Amino acid sequence: MPLSAPAAPYGGAGAPVRQEQAGRAWPAAPRNGVPVVDGWQGPAPMGPAPVGLAARSRAPAADAVPRFGAGSKAQRFPWLLPVRPAASGVAADEARLGDLAVRAASLVGPGHRCQEPATARQDAYRLARDATGDHLLLAVADGVSSSAHAELGATVAASTAVNHLRRRLDEPDGAAPLSAAELFEETATAMRREAARRGLDPSDVCAVLFTAVIPTRPSTPTGARTMWAAWLGDASLWRLDEDRWRYAAGDRKSTSGGYDSNALQDTLPADPHAVRETLLDLRPGDVVSLVSDGVGDGLATIEELNAYLADRWRTPLPVAAYLSDVGFDAERFLDDRTSVTVWVDPDARSRPPGRGIAPASERYGGPGGWPA
Repeated sequence: MPLSAPAAPYGGAGAPVRQEQAGRAWPAAPRNGVPVVDGWQGPAPMGPAPVGLAARSRAPAADAVPRFGAGSKAQRFPWLLPVRPAASGVAADEARLGDLAVRAASLVGPGHRCQEPATARQDAYRLARDATGDHLLLAVADGVSSSAHAELGATVAASTAVNHLRRRLDEPDGAAPLSAAELFEETATAMRREAARRGLDPSDVCAVLFTAVIPTRPSTPTGARTMWAAWLGDASLWRLDEDRWRYAAGDRKSTSGGYDSNALQDTLPADPHAVRETLLDLRPGDVVSLVSDGVGDGLATIEELNAYLADRWRTPLPVAAYLSDVGFDAERFLDDRTSVTVWVDPDARSRPPGRGIAPASERYGGPGGWPA
């Protein structure tokens, strides 16, 4: 489906910088078809393994997440269960679709899990594809903490968004441009309807939302493709630029007084008309991340974290290592964290546009191909 340009460039800053990632290598594949990745190994073992356990993997230390500065006191306390039954405090996924690899992780923040009454994870994400596998569909939603049922708002927003995109892309007239206004209005309506069904006020289910559609095949002989993104609120999109993550789209939290992590103006379901959209050109080797502000604020304000994740997420890594990174420990960073990262295969340009993706066994050399 052709993706339409927005009425005005995002933020008036002009087109995003295009980066050639010539030095970036996609993980090699061994003969059995499983990709080789350099996963985080954690702290070095302290002495020999206990007798009888030598053949077992050593459990990671309790603080085996990257720490920046002194860390937060809340990080050191046990996790507590929410008062109301809720979705899991942790969610994670990894997948490959066409030329794209994706990792996703979401976990309840230290400030929501370590003191009574503990609250549910108020972030949500969804990964999906269209019927033909030509597009990867992404949504990251962040419930507003002041809403009584923020977790419900985030869940409904993310689910409604990907279902809408899937339906639109699968329609016979799928060549019609995507409409951010239509998408966010439908999402707001679904949130209000679900609130009413449960006897809640719309203000009880407020959330922000970032959505994206990425073609799984290049549209030019050079391997380029165009990503469509639409958002409302402080979830954001970041792009890997050599040795650091650079802000690409989303509602900035900059104010006249500097960076304000609490700055938030528009939310769903009240303000669907405030949605914005943009197009970004992606080339072979590009890496982008959709994040809630629990991660985005860290990328914007902690240089060491930004550099660390730029190095760690240069190529796809095991989902457990990715989840550990998203759970980073930093002082005053107590919010829920969600991140979805997409890598474009550096070799995508080698296939002419329009050619189908080769079978997994051909692409990865093993008899079983890419693992199911």
